[in-house]
Amino acid sequence: MAATHLDVGLRCIKYLLCAVNSLFVLTGIMIISVGTTIYAVYEDFSHFLDYSYVSPATLLIVVGILVFVIAFLGCCGALRESTCMVLVFAVSLSIVLVLELAAAISAYALQDGIKDLLADKINVTMHQYGKNKEATDAIDFLQSRLYCCGYNGYEDWAEIMKENHIELPKSCRPWADINGNTTSTIDNDEIAFAPYAPGCIKHLSVIIYRSALYISTGAVAIALIQLTGIMFACMLGRAIRRQKTERERRKWELRESLVNGYQPLGKSDPFTTFPVIYMSPSETLKNA
Repeated sequence: MAATHLDVGLRCIKYLLCAVNSLFVLTGIMIISVGTTIYAVYEDFSHFLDYSYVSPATLLIVVGILVFVIAFLGCCGALRESTCMVLVFAVSLSIVLVLELAAAISAYALQDGIKDLLADKINVTMHQYGKNKEATDAIDFLQSRLYCCGYNGYEDWAEIMKENHIELPKSCRPWADINGNTTSTIDNDEIAFAPYAPGCIKHLSVIIYRSALYISTGAVAIALIQLTGIMFACMLGRAIRRQKTERERRKWELRESLVNGYQPLGKSDPFTTFPVIYMSPSETLKNA
């Protein structure tokens, strides 16, 4: 009956660890979704950013994939009742937690110099407008997508228009797509073609700040969930070891009791009998 209870306990431990791994799979999906979303935002404005700003989002995507592999390892360890695999699962999850914290810290640290970087990038790209196709497309995409014009405002284009002999970019105007084609149905040209008032540096810096904040808060929140899972996995590993040790001890006691004729271990038989020697009467008289 005791062995049956042990089997039930181990079975419960397996199911609990599998449930924890299903939670880790969900956190892995969350990590990948956050990473891919931020990566897509950075990729859209990659012309104005260094690769170092994309690396935290890339690291989150890699971490999310690793979580799937580690969760599979934890399930295998639980089903095989392997204490070693469960502990490897906990250690691997700890490494993933460190990587997530590193991504959060790096994303937060990169916010300090983002405004200066964007200022240099936007300024240089604006001066290449009309001369370089890549720079022209990047500026048109930035202005039409963020509804902005110039660095601090459309006045920034005055010097560049004289220098490059160009007109004010059509992407600065409302109701114009990325190629500068007008989509407005309004007949008032003064309203339809008035340039955007705000500059692009303000809008783009807000997007980068928010993206970094999403990476930091998302990574820390998921890391806290995984920290709870690590503690739970260590507890389950110890429980599996304890259960297996108890099972082996009971097997040994049962085997010893069978070998010794079901006698209690460590106790001697109080009714120990000694051999009795029978002698004939003649031999008894001779000895007397």
